[in-house]
Amino acid sequence: MINKIKNKLNFITQSLASIDSKATLNQASVLDHLALTQLLKMFDDKIFIPLTSWSISPNEVLHVCNEIIINKRRNIIEFGSGFSTICIAQLLKINNINTAFFSVENDANWAEELNGILKRMELSDFVKIIVAPITNVPKEFAKANQEKWYDTEILSQALSQVETIELVLVDGPFGGTTPFARYSAVPFLKNKLTSNYAVFLDDSARESEMKIAQDWQNLLQAKSIDYKRYTYLTNNYNFDIAPYGYNQ
Repeated sequence: MINKIKNKLNFITQSLASIDSKATLNQASVLDHLALTQLLKMFDDKIFIPLTSWSISPNEVLHVCNEIIINKRRNIIEFGSGFSTICIAQLLKINNINTAFFSVENDANWAEELNGILKRMELSDFVKIIVAPITNVPKEFAKANQEKWYDTEILSQALSQVETIELVLVDGPFGGTTPFARYSAVPFLKNKLTSNYAVFLDDSARESEMKIAQDWQNLLQAKSIDYKRYTYLTNNYNFDIAPYGYNQ
């Protein structure tokens, strides 16, 4: 009798967990739809923007756009190019924002394709694509057994005239490249970050990215907010700029 009751309780617990998981997924889908609707308002109806399973979530892109507008972020860099690149460049264009926006990409073929898209959309003046292959990472920018990251010599040269960075979006390189593949972004840029900054780490529900986010928080002594699929780090505690309806 006791075993039957235990089995029933286990079944109920598993069912509730499944329902909760599905509800979370449904909420995320709804919020992504709302975010995508908002983002696409920036574009002409006849423009097609590539959006694949590899793309950063619309909700995170909207969060980044909120950050740029509300907190007046200037000097922006992202690692991993695509949907976010197009949206941020368009945001800068239509709002007449004078800033430096750099997008780091390791795939030269995709960088060429993206540059073509940006040119057709008249966005080339609002973002500079930096092609930096994945290579051995210097130890001072590595975590644990991490071996690879973007070519730091190319990045240093491309950013040599950039004194400060206010916003960092990390959606690359591909997580399977090496252990802790995305860790190096903050150690590499730390000396360029202004006294008021924001850092976004995509895919932070993964174990490696969770550890990276914790390390970054300690390194920067920053406030860290987990939004399930990404983490937001900042030292600006004054105003919540997360997209409408998004719960932590």
